[in-house]
Amino acid sequence: MKTMHKIVTLLLIICLTGLFNTSAFAQLGKKVEEAEKENANKEKTEQGGLEDKVKQAEEKASPTEKKAPAKTQKEEEVVVPEPVKVFTPKVIEYTHTTSVQAKETQLLKKGELKATVANADTKVQEARIKLTAAREALEKDKKAKKIKESVYYEKLDKIMKAEKAVNDLELTVQKGKELTAD
Repeated sequence: MKTMHKIVTLLLIICLTGLFNTSAFAQLGKKVEEAEKENANKEKTEQGGLEDKVKQAEEKASPTEKKAPAKTQKEEEVVVPEPVKVFTPKVIEYTHTTSVQAKETQLLKKGELKATVANADTKVQEARIKLTAAREALEKDKKAKKIKESVYYEKLDKIMKAEKAVNDLELTVQKGKELTAD
């Protein structure tokens, strides 16, 4: 019964994973043949069981002299191979409601990401406009010599840091657009 269960399990695994190759069918054929042989052996032992019992009774009734093994002979050790373990994967089934909820959650998060990307994109464009205006005003004040050079470099440093932050935000926006493009 166990071998039949293993065969059915193998069939299910093959069908579910789509592994329809000849080696899998050859192995399955061997398993079926082995199962048939075991069933045939069981039937023979059930039928031949009476004959074996009769023979055993006759041997008990008329014991024959059996030779003991010589002291110089070594008894043969019988090596029994370990049984082969078959990997059977556990199948996890999700209910229909769980998969529907997961799909809805995925769609909601994708929509939120699209909205966030759109907001960040407008912020990047506004920041670029403000930064170019600030840089032009700073250059204009420097040419007119309205500000000292130390103040000029401080403001230029602030503008450069802001441009770096805008560039980082723009890279993040591009990644978000790639994710939502699917």
